[in-house]
Amino acid sequence: MFKKNKEKAGKHPFWALTVMVIIVAIMTWIVPAGQYERVVNDLGRTVVDPQSFTYIESNPAGIGDFFSSFFKGFVKAADVMAAVTIVGGAFGVLKGVGILDASINSLTKKLGKHNFGIFAMASMTCIGLIYSFTGMCELDLIFLPLMIPLCLKMGYDTMTAFALVTFGSLAGFAGAMANPFFTGIIHEIAELPLYSALWYRGLVSAFFLIAGLLYLMHYAKKVKADPMKSASLSADKINRIKFLDAESNETQENQLTTREKLAGLSFLAIFAYMVFGCVQLGFGFAELGGCFMAMALVTGLVAGRSLNQTLGLFAEGISDMVIGIFIIFFARSLLVLMEDAMIIDTIIHTLSQLIVGSSSVVSAVMMFLVSGLINFFIPSGSGQAVVTGPIMIPLADLAGVTRQTASLAAQLGDGLGNYCYPTIGQLMAMLAIAGLSFREWMKFFWKLFIVLVGGGALFVAVAQMINLA
Repeated sequence: MFKKNKEKAGKHPFWALTVMVIIVAIMTWIVPAGQYERVVNDLGRTVVDPQSFTYIESNPAGIGDFFSSFFKGFVKAADVMAAVTIVGGAFGVLKGVGILDASINSLTKKLGKHNFGIFAMASMTCIGLIYSFTGMCELDLIFLPLMIPLCLKMGYDTMTAFALVTFGSLAGFAGAMANPFFTGIIHEIAELPLYSALWYRGLVSAFFLIAGLLYLMHYAKKVKADPMKSASLSADKINRIKFLDAESNETQENQLTTREKLAGLSFLAIFAYMVFGCVQLGFGFAELGGCFMAMALVTGLVAGRSLNQTLGLFAEGISDMVIGIFIIFFARSLLVLMEDAMIIDTIIHTLSQLIVGSSSVVSAVMMFLVSGLINFFIPSGSGQAVVTGPIMIPLADLAGVTRQTASLAAQLGDGLGNYCYPTIGQLMAMLAIAGLSFREWMKFFWKLFIVLVGGGALFVAVAQMINLA
């Protein structure tokens, strides 16, 4: 009976990731090792020499390498995991002192007077514009914990909140008009005017935004009418307990003391500084973690809680996210095995051979698809740009693809891949915060993803046909 019940409950999130690590370990015995030489260009950036690929002695993963990859994955993912851990703790304090419930009550009453579509469009557009010009996807970790309780209180579900943030992020990041972490680097490598053809990428972003909004509105309307049609039922139950207090929701707003209100203002002040830092000061995970730690301690102490009470609430917030946090390092273990076996460059070299074809339009579309596949193995936008850019641009010249089109294809492939691969730490961190499994997300997202990939391919094809420069 126990075993049957366990099977009905479904596979643990670690199960699928562990199977993937096993598959990658086997791949290291099949895919030959290879490497490109890295050189420093005139601007001091380390890039690959596209003519330097050579096969080297294989270094397949042994049994010991397989098991140690989890520890190494933990170390490699430490920055993301630390940031998510502190975010969880900070929101534990915010909820524990009653500020989160009161804020959600107030916002729900105000937003309840307006159409959800207007709220979703405004939120997604704002998120998209921020990412389009900064490339700071780390802000997803900030917006998501705010949207989840808000959407739940408005009668929607966790998946609605997750999609609202993610679709806005995708539209801004994948079609970024001026992302310094990918667009800027690939334009530099392609010797293009910085952020040229911005208008065209703006059209791509608009398409992604509208497609995401329509998809979200169709789903949200269905869930509003029948909550049992939610794609995140298990996460909804947990998040209602985590973020909402059913017994105090109606009265909490009026019960806040002066000190608790001041604590809320302190939280907002630090939050505003953090957003400014992300946009203007180049904040990374360390700075984000520091800001959230400040939010946790300052909010608790200003609200009148002792240091011991504040840290207790902080620990409760972390405990709600432990499993999700650990999912991140399981995903990073995949990369550890590929890097140690030195098969990533071989995969890139092999995939790049698919690009040059008889038609420049076909070659451009293939460049887009290949870039998307490569993103599975190199989940860093800037990292992918400096590694694949010097390879893709010469191949584009050989295939008759304009360099602007090649840059667009690489950017779209990287951008879309960031929202569908378990090797992407940012995506896994968001799923951890929401309490969603990767399987639940992809079951919800795959239909839209096909539409976005088709649209991206069409935009790349049109860019080549009009000789976008």
